[in-house]
Amino acid sequence: MVSIALLLAFNSMGCESLRKKFTRKKKAPVKMPRFYQVKEYKKVPSPELYKKHYSYWQSWQSELIKVLGANHKKDMRCIEEIVSNLKDMQNILLKEKADELEPRIARLSKVKDVIFGEDLSVANREFIKSTLEREDRYIRRDFHYTKVKDKLKKSFDDETS
Repeated sequence: MVSIALLLAFNSMGCESLRKKFTRKKKAPVKMPRFYQVKEYKKVPSPELYKKHYSYWQSWQSELIKVLGANHKKDMRCIEEIVSNLKDMQNILLKEKADELEPRIARLSKVKDVIFGEDLSVANREFIKSTLEREDRYIRRDFHYTKVKDKLKKSFDDETS
């Protein structure tokens, strides 16, 4: 009688865990790799591109003038962005007007060397600040979009277009 009761107890419980162990599991579907056709966009100089770089230059320049000497990493980032945006503006301008911007970029590159040299004494800080303010006035006066809108290149390939 006891054996029959045990047999009924085992049969009613079943072997659920044993059944789970030997059941086939569904395979995850193999994903097909996606191939994207890369479309090459032709970048052409435009008034919007010049205005964008000009406004970026303005914001980085004013930021550096405000916080010069407070944070060395911030100073380095600001001067890098200033020089980079001026070079981008220069690439959009015709050769004659771009050549006028070259001395300004050279002066700001000297400032960049001083900042990267970590030699920001009080005298250097004042020299850098006055240089930044002078270049800021000059560039705002002579390279604002309204002054150079007729001197923008038609394409990056052609120097005289």
